[in-house]
Amino acid sequence: MKYNYKNLFASQHEKFTAILGQDYFSSLLVDDDLSDSAIIVSDKRVYQVGKLYESGRRIHGGGLRISRGKKSVSLQDITGTVSKEVTKPIPGTSLVVFGVIAATLGLLSDVRQSAIIMLTIAAVSVAAGVFLILKLRKRYLVIEYSGGSMAQPVKFITDTELNLFQGIIMEEKEMVMSGYGDLKECPNCGEKIQLSAKLCRYCGEPQNEPAAE
Repeated sequence: MKYNYKNLFASQHEKFTAILGQDYFSSLLVDDDLSDSAIIVSDKRVYQVGKLYESGRRIHGGGLRISRGKKSVSLQDITGTVSKEVTKPIPGTSLVVFGVIAATLGLLSDVRQSAIIMLTIAAVSVAAGVFLILKLRKRYLVIEYSGGSMAQPVKFITDTELNLFQGIIMEEKEMVMSGYGDLKECPNCGEKIQLSAKLCRYCGEPQNEPAAE
């Protein structure tokens, strides 16, 4: 399947490297369908498109700020990646506690019919509470960079795939950083080229000769 990158990458010379959840998110870049969320890695930047999940202090309390659009971060600005689990235990825990209280009252009741009713309510409450605790538990891949971070839901992503994706990001960053000091920026198109280049290999612009010492 071919993806449509013409309106995504900041430079026409960028090369696609990876997309988080290749099978699950494969339709996101076909016909510019960015209604969901995906993180794409090129050889220069990391992009998040569709729903943007911005993490920070609130992620520890179970909240994330969500907006829509596109965000890009240079690979050299990436400081690390981490998988975090966000939970909202209060609703589910409240139901479980209510169920325990109802069960206790049912067991203490001398009226058989009242006891059955209370125990039934208790069973339903505990089951609903456990379901909510599991339902409201979400895992995110958080990509940290200088000045902020981006988060991506990884509910349907396996640990193997997640670890591989994190490795790709750091490997691409290392490749960028390893050659970054030996490159210069073309004043015409802004792309990185060799210091000794007389012509930009991207736009063909003649380059100034290095000043003699």
